[in-house]
Amino acid sequence: MQVDVLEVTDADIDDLPDDPTDRLHVQSHAWAAATASALVLSAEGLPPLATRVAEPGPLIAMKSQSIMNRGAAKEGTDFSDIVRITLDRTCGPVSRDQLESADAQLRADALLHARQWFDRFEVQSLRKIRAVPEGRDVEIDDVRLVGDLLVSALDRR
Repeated sequence: MQVDVLEVTDADIDDLPDDPTDRLHVQSHAWAAATASALVLSAEGLPPLATRVAEPGPLIAMKSQSIMNRGAAKEGTDFSDIVRITLDRTCGPVSRDQLESADAQLRADALLHARQWFDRFEVQSLRKIRAVPEGRDVEIDDVRLVGDLLVSALDRR
């Protein structure tokens, strides 16, 4: 198992970047840290490890931003994770509720990214999703549905 540990300082949050991608990076990571849930990980032969894990809405926001700063293989897993979380029967509704109630600036920046990845570049996104084993069964209609669901949650006009 691989566990990513992310850190965001108050200085990052107090002085947000002008660029929407950079701003989404800072805000989504801070949101993930602030709302993380307690979890105890256990594995045979090892002592239990108490940790905090990000909620599904913040995970989608973080992955929406990080896609463009990753290598090709990681892009595919980030896209696949967003699709899986958004369409999951349990995590999907929770993630969309969380995104809908997020900070207005975070919603606006995440909306730009959702439209980019799941509308403007939907075919390229699908190609990247299908390049990883867990994304091989994803269809273009799934990508479009994810886009529609995310836009609906993020665009509260």
